[in-house]
Amino acid sequence: MSRPVIGVMPQYDAPEDRIAISANYFRALRDAGALPVLLPLQSETEDVRELLERVDGVLYPGGPDVSPLRFGEETIPECGIVLPERDRVELEAVPFLIERDLPVLGICRGIQSLNIGLGGDLYQDIPAQYVRPQGAPRVGHSQKPAGTVVTHTVRVEKGTLLYEITGKERIEVNSLHHQAVRRLAPGICCAGTSPDGLIEAVYRPKSRFFLGVQWHPEYLYPHNEDAKKLFEAFVRACL
Repeated sequence: MSRPVIGVMPQYDAPEDRIAISANYFRALRDAGALPVLLPLQSETEDVRELLERVDGVLYPGGPDVSPLRFGEETIPECGIVLPERDRVELEAVPFLIERDLPVLGICRGIQSLNIGLGGDLYQDIPAQYVRPQGAPRVGHSQKPAGTVVTHTVRVEKGTLLYEITGKERIEVNSLHHQAVRRLAPGICCAGTSPDGLIEAVYRPKSRFFLGVQWHPEYLYPHNEDAKKLFEAFVRACL
């Protein structure tokens, strides 16, 4: 059986004007049985459409912040670096993903781009904007240990794609972000939350496979069964 071709959205080193993406995404997809290819950054809308007709699925990787202007807000001081080039290509691709019902996996920034692309928004900075529910514990979302270390749990919603993949009501994840999904886009559902109540995973029930996670399973999959299952399920959906 031929391996599914999965297009990986590019990461961009703006000061050097070069594509520079972590190899972990490619290792994880390859080890799960896929043939990953890097999509170009400088693409016209029609180029994006044509490229998406030639792949079997798309992965949105992590990266810097999405510009708040993309979801109708002014930028607060705590917002980090934004890359208009990435915002454009990632957000323009979302309607084509839905149109073709292509399997898609969003990781960290990826969950945020997908939510914005379908009409949702974000907390630009968790410490500055998010108010924990009364009695909820504090959670470190920008961990100090390496990405291969898990640092908090996620409560998985039963009946969701994430629960179908993991078979668990609680999983352990790493955490390397300061933004998070705030308002869910229409048609997008929460699949998991952190102990302090933030959305950590989303899915789109009407899609063949549409999953976004706020953590980084590409660091965890060699030694974490739940992370490994995410990539395996994604690749299976692309067959």
